[in-house]
Amino acid sequence: MKINKNIVPLFTILTFWLVACSNNTNVVALVNRAPITQKTYEGTLDNLILQQKKNNPNFVDNKQTRLLLGKIALEQMITNEVLFQEAQKMHITVKNEAIEQSINNLKQILAINENGQIITDKKQIDDKFNQKLKTDGVTLKQLKENIRKELSVKLFLKDLSDKQKIEISEDVLKKFYDGTMAVTHKDQSKIQSLSKEDLALITPFAAEMEKVTAERVTISPIFLATPETMDNTEAAHKKDLADKIAQELRDNKIAFIQAIQMYSDDKSTLRTNGEQIIIRGTLPHDLDEKIFEARLGEVIGPIMQQEGIYILRVNEKRAANTLTYEQLRRDIINYLISVALQQKIQQQVKDLVQQAKIQILVPEYKVNNTQATSN
Repeated sequence: MKINKNIVPLFTILTFWLVACSNNTNVVALVNRAPITQKTYEGTLDNLILQQKKNNPNFVDNKQTRLLLGKIALEQMITNEVLFQEAQKMHITVKNEAIEQSINNLKQILAINENGQIITDKKQIDDKFNQKLKTDGVTLKQLKENIRKELSVKLFLKDLSDKQKIEISEDVLKKFYDGTMAVTHKDQSKIQSLSKEDLALITPFAAEMEKVTAERVTISPIFLATPETMDNTEAAHKKDLADKIAQELRDNKIAFIQAIQMYSDDKSTLRTNGEQIIIRGTLPHDLDEKIFEARLGEVIGPIMQQEGIYILRVNEKRAANTLTYEQLRRDIINYLISVALQQKIQQQVKDLVQQAKIQILVPEYKVNNTQATSN
């Protein structure tokens, strides 16, 4: 089973909901004598497991995966602590306004209920926020301190970034553009001429460009789940319901957004006003063909798929296009500078961690790439 080890990008905050642990005496590691407690570690590990479950439907939560994720979690926590200590040395301070803004951002996340609808009542949002703190065993004071540390690290990394000077030649830019065109147009002869390093560098950029330039449609989807465990009677009821919904939509007896709210088993599109962008070739072939052959405003379906029944409306169509070198030049510069910065700063961070005095106090949590000591 594949586990994503690149869980937290270098320039992002580790997690807002760290489990505070000032009263916890069990320590799993010391970083220049600063403790990382077991409760904080376990809270961070739980967050990583939740991320894996969300991003990987085949994830299995067992002793082996917990051990692997545990090492990753501790590595990240050690790195964060080293960076926070460096930020303190530079006397980096975080304004109270920034901390309050982070808390408001958290409340905005909690302001979306399980149906994808936005909660506007301030008391209800505050109650959910306070319940979340209680569930995670964190006081507001402890949360603010965690946010202050995380924002300090972010400011320190930004300072490192601002000090870097990176220049990219025109020849490099044009070569990268040519490689991007080869990948997006699936020109195998040109792709094979690229080095492994160049292909690895180009592929993420080309994937993003495909999203911008590929043929695409904007749809409003309704999904009725029909899992394999559903009996025939219930499945037939779902099919009849799908026929009824589709006819009501065609007769304009109900608005599509209202139908999603009332009937759909997947209400995630309510966060984007009931719409979803589909790129040509990303869906099963028969479903892809039906969507891209449909007319604007046409309600299509019910469409039977293995996982369930779809009813869709095509709201917008956009043909594929190709961006010129001049159109992409600035994006290429920004991307290559970003990659080069990331590489340089990752090396600097690695050096800082190696220079720190790190003691792993629990044998099974021992981290391979840190300078652990037994003292």
